[in-house]
Amino acid sequence: MRKVLALALISLALCLPAFGASRSEMKRMGTFLSNFTELGMYSIDIDTIPFSALVRFGVWHNYHNNFTSRIKPCPNRNCPHGDLIIDKKFAAESVRKFFDLELEHSSTENEYYDGRVYHFEGADGEIPYYADVQEVSRRGGVITMRGELYSAEDNSDRPATFTATAKPHRYDGKDTWSILSLNVRWK
Repeated sequence: MRKVLALALISLALCLPAFGASRSEMKRMGTFLSNFTELGMYSIDIDTIPFSALVRFGVWHNYHNNFTSRIKPCPNRNCPHGDLIIDKKFAAESVRKFFDLELEHSSTENEYYDGRVYHFEGADGEIPYYADVQEVSRRGGVITMRGELYSAEDNSDRPATFTATAKPHRYDGKDTWSILSLNVRWK
């Protein structure tokens, strides 16, 4: 009887996500992490991330996820710094939401800051990878997520595993997370 009960408990434990995270919560975590991986951000350490990576994230996250509402054509004919612009406040909002950091506005190699907006050239073509969170644990205020990356074109194409850490974060009245680290290991 004890063996049957032990096997039943082990089977139940294997089916339930860690620390009470539901399957839908794990899916939300995957969406959260996919905001980084779809931009090719496969190695993040919040303590050493350069400002240029934060600017890049603020601009390109909006390009991929808010194109029609936040990205505009440059109003100047023959714009010397790129055909597209984004208001600095939108780039800063994205950095605050996903990193819980204030963005120090500045030009980078590919994003020109004129004091009001970022100018850049749009680019598409690379197939993004998304995060499938399969395991979650919590230690104090830090959540650790583990899983696999999968191709946007083929869910069975899973070329890498990842480990990420984040802390619970409240942004715009909603519970979310802010990234602390992300480490992708290609198979």
